[in-house]
Amino acid sequence: MNKIMVLCAAAVAAVLSGCADPVVFSEVFQLEKGQEIYTRYNLWYDDPKEVSCLNIQSGSFIPIGSVVEPIATDSFPERIHFRDKKSGKVFAIRFEEAYRLCTMRDFIAQTFTSKNPLDSIPAKSDRDKKIRARILRGEVVPGMTRNDVELAYGPPPAIRTPDKRNESWIYWRTPTQQIRVVFRDDVVRNIINSDDAL
Repeated sequence: MNKIMVLCAAAVAAVLSGCADPVVFSEVFQLEKGQEIYTRYNLWYDDPKEVSCLNIQSGSFIPIGSVVEPIATDSFPERIHFRDKKSGKVFAIRFEEAYRLCTMRDFIAQTFTSKNPLDSIPAKSDRDKKIRARILRGEVVPGMTRNDVELAYGPPPAIRTPDKRNESWIYWRTPTQQIRVVFRDDVVRNIINSDDAL
């Protein structure tokens, strides 16, 4: 009887506290011992404990190329916990599969990387240096490429931009205000603000 009570108590505690998900960063990236993990793009947040997987662009952001230390993933509710090694601050991304239209494992692979993304941003010409500075400030302007936009804003949420080959990508500035990044020949032509709600 005692065994049954202990098992029931453990099950209830697991449900209430959120079960550890088997998603492990080292499995996603096939990391070698001592290998670093970086943010693939600027990660925006108002509350570090409730970072939206939609990457709503308000408040502050964790810069692209920040070295992070994975802490845990939870499956109920789905959260990805990690620490920014430079600041020591702990973050939790609230993952919602219905908005990202992918698994948590895929989202982790889209959001973090084992290669420093700053190494892929050219900085040789004056134009390159200006684009790099915009990316580091989390800004998108006409003339940037799709890749530049993705480094500054992250991949567009699939719920509003199901195909990245679309001529426009939609992001959220706030929970109720969206922006549309319009491309022509894979280069940003225009950025349109919208007050449309979700």
